Amino acid sequence: MIKETYKCAFCDKEMSSSEEVFGMGAKLKEGLDYPSEVGRMTPVELPVQGKTYECMVTADNSRAKLEGWDLVFMVCSEKCGSELRDILEMEGDLFEEIM
Repeated sequence: MIKETYKCAFCDKEMSSSEEVFGMGAKLKEGLDYPSEVGRMTPVELPVQGKTYECMVTADNSRAKLEGWDLVFMVCSEKCGSELRDILEMEGDLFEEIM
């Protein structure tokens, strides 16, 4: 069954499957991974911020993984993407790169 609604990883706004969404990739630092969550939505806890954000863990042969991304965060707007990126960048021990 295809999911009909999604939530923005930053603001939790509900989005329908027909709305425009934005994806933001993140590469985890070496030694960090979510092997049991590949291909699924999973919460990522940010130790510095004390917050949790939902993201998709990329599958090994997915386009996102082939482009170097370990996680993909779905956001409702460029503004939410920019604000989430700022927060993720404060987590220097987790991420090698954020796009």
